[in-house]
Amino acid sequence: MVRALLYLPDDAARPLVAASVAGRPLAVRAMVAALRAGATLIAVPSTLRDAEVERALRRMPALAAAVRWLTPGAAAPMEDPNPWLLLPASSLIHVTALAGLLAAPAPQGAVLTPSATGPAPVALVPAALVTALWTDLAAGRAVGALLARRLAEGGAETRQPTGPYVAVRETSDLARAEEALQATLGIAVDSGVDRYLHRRCSRWISRLLVQTPVTPNQVSLSSLAIGLVAVWCFWHATAPSALLGVLLYALASIVDHADGEIARLTFQESRLGANLDWTIDTIIHAGIVLGIGVSSGGWQAIVIGLLAATGVTLSAILARHLPREIEVGPTVGGVLTHIANRDLFYLVLLSFATLRWLAPSLVFVVAAAVAVGSQIYWVGCLARIRRPRL
Repeated sequence: MVRALLYLPDDAARPLVAASVAGRPLAVRAMVAALRAGATLIAVPSTLRDAEVERALRRMPALAAAVRWLTPGAAAPMEDPNPWLLLPASSLIHVTALAGLLAAPAPQGAVLTPSATGPAPVALVPAALVTALWTDLAAGRAVGALLARRLAEGGAETRQPTGPYVAVRETSDLARAEEALQATLGIAVDSGVDRYLHRRCSRWISRLLVQTPVTPNQVSLSSLAIGLVAVWCFWHATAPSALLGVLLYALASIVDHADGEIARLTFQESRLGANLDWTIDTIIHAGIVLGIGVSSGGWQAIVIGLLAATGVTLSAILARHLPREIEVGPTVGGVLTHIANRDLFYLVLLSFATLRWLAPSLVFVVAAAVAVGSQIYWVGCLARIRRPRL
């Protein structure tokens, strides 16, 4: 079990503790990093308690339950031999930066290499060291220099951070801290279009909205509204409306990326939000391919559109249940996981818009290709899910 404690590095850091980075105070970000790293108790000097921190804790009951406010003169814990994770309250520390620090115990302590020589060490230390510094830690006094000296004298191991870490020592460092956070917002399944178009645009939206009361789910619903207009553009589409539909789909995708970014930046991730995001994506994709079928003309095309929409929906449902691939090299599950991305969907939309403009009689081919491809995909997903793992 690991316990965490936030401390004040030096007196110059005191106003920076409450400084907001992407909509949340640095102190709160340090608390969340500790909680997500596995700390069951997070001790924080009451001198760091303010209205903004309290407001953030009310939004996060799990974090509030783990926090213990320390008052000057509070008794030191004497019996628990477990180490303490000491975090400077004025530095940006992403949970991923702590993985290497917590990976293996070090009897003499361990410290993140970039912080080892500065006044704000990020360290996993023996309980005895915290007991020796307890009076100052509980009172919220600046202990960074003293802690760094004790760690050096004790021969603490240095370990590289495995994620974003920024020592915020002055106001000008806040922009650098926010840039480091923004770099963490991508996810493993991002496609090329996601990385080079959607994320580059969505970050401007998320930077703006994290400073407002707008919630990720409200942003998701905005994405749905834009996406439904895109769907309408593909029903009985003309060449101009098909092109407009592609542009609106791109805008809906950008807003869709922003909702997840806001959730991660403001610690509002939830199962409801993830399910809402998936449902909206499925509605938009199924609606567009149905519209492509309808635009192809004739009842046969409508049937093809319905088959395509059904296939897209079944594919979305079954893709969620693909097992995580652990085999080395290309696998069936790995191919299925990565083939269903927005890059391929953009190819479908652009092919439809091009044919609607240059060869309207051939748009039926796009609807048929989606219908056949989506059926093959969901059957492949089902086969992979049902196959026993070796």
